Amino acid sequence: MQCVFVRHGEASWDAPTDAARPLTAHGQHQVQLAARWLSSQWEPELLIHSPLQRACETADAFLAQYSQMNTLESDSLLPDVSPQTLEQMLQHAVPERMLLVGHNPLFSRLLTWFCGADIEEVMAPASMAMIDLPVVAQAAGRLCWLRHAPSYEQIVRRQ
Repeated sequence: MQCVFVRHGEASWDAPTDAARPLTAHGQHQVQLAARWLSSQWEPELLIHSPLQRACETADAFLAQYSQMNTLESDSLLPDVSPQTLEQMLQHAVPERMLLVGHNPLFSRLLTWFCGADIEEVMAPASMAMIDLPVVAQAAGRLCWLRHAPSYEQIVRRQ
């Protein structure tokens, strides 16, 4: 299974609740660039996103590039969910190529969880990381790449 984890773009702090925080104009631009870049490289079968507004807006930018893709909203991608919870959700997933849109601190922790303790990278706003998971289990994955806005040049490549 290949998973691309996309952290939402830059979000506004001007909202009544964390769940209602929208993307800033800059954040919208970041995720549009990310979606365009990824769509020229890779074709996912399923997009799973957090129910928080900024993740929904980020998912929408990707759906504009992948109009035929199925989507699913999941609480397993909320910021403070444990990596074990997401691992359990992915163990039941059928698609071979999934695009997951969510938040920190979860996504930064997932890099270490799935790829091993020597990976200590941080997912900045609108960052993307591809992990190859032949088996969905702790330390069973391989970090293929990690890319950051705005250029999406390869930042980290492991294994």
